Amino acid sequence: MLDTQYKINKKIDNEYRGQSNAFPATRYAGLIVASAGQSPRSTAVALNAYTVPAALNGRMYKCTTAGTTGSGEPAWPTTAGGTVTDGTAVWTEQTTALQAGTIPEGSATGYARVAITSSLANWAGTQGAGTTVASTGTSGQISNNNAIAFAQVTTSLGLVVGVGMWDASTSGNCWEFAIQSSGTPTNITANISPNVAAGALVIGYSLNGQ
Repeated sequence: MLDTQYKINKKIDNEYRGQSNAFPATRYAGLIVASAGQSPRSTAVALNAYTVPAALNGRMYKCTTAGTTGSGEPAWPTTAGGTVTDGTAVWTEQTTALQAGTIPEGSATGYARVAITSSLANWAGTQGAGTTVASTGTSGQISNNNAIAFAQVTTSLGLVVGVGMWDASTSGNCWEFAIQSSGTPTNITANISPNVAAGALVIGYSLNGQ
């Protein structure tokens, strides 16, 4: 998962500027949705619709010029804020916007974020998935020890392409997010209970703490 600017600012102020530790004791997992589906071809797309490539690359793209996509897939930009023309539509890469907290969270009847308390039991240590003691490893990564089970939705949620972590059950501030970088995203229709498998949500830290 990537840190948002909100989290980075909190970390810097806490570690170096004498501000109180305001990290949430409970995080709320929410689902990120591509409203236009996965790389729609020869399709009219609306302004501000989101998509991901046919071959997932860990990035999202927002329609910044409405239009009809081409029959062939464009070369998706892999630099933050890069743009590509697709038929008469234009897509813009969204890493910078996501880090700024503009997260396209899904919405459906019955959908709600899932609370995850900060604890050794809920998050594996850096020594490996499923561990429940203090971190002693060198991976710089932790993961969810338990499946994140969302309530059943009774209307369509859409194409789930990522997960965000907020500090409140609704609204609030997003602290981290991840966009799927491999495999096939899941289209959540009515009467499905979304689920993130244990170990699937990985939070990593580099040597400089970012």
